[in-house]
Amino acid sequence: MNKLKDHMLIGVIVGAIIPVVFYSVLLTFLEYMLVDNLLRESTLQVIALFANFPLLRMALTKYQKDRLGRGILLSTFVMAILYIVQHNLLEF
Repeated sequence: MNKLKDHMLIGVIVGAIIPVVFYSVLLTFLEYMLVDNLLRESTLQVIALFANFPLLRMALTKYQKDRLGRGILLSTFVMAILYIVQHNLLEF
């Protein structure tokens, strides 16, 4: 991560890709290793969304890349809002 530029757009892209990859790896692992999937799809989506937070912490504290961290945080917020809208957790 030290070679990544401190740019917000890169943070948004990385922050959007990591949960998608983590979700697909987690889903694939659970399908092939377990007969019955004990977790609902919505739970897997939340777990994949939380995969951004260690990356966000590393970007902000260890590598001092504030703009990259802001991009990761922005994409995490957007994905969380999409999750809330998709699952009708907020009623208007």
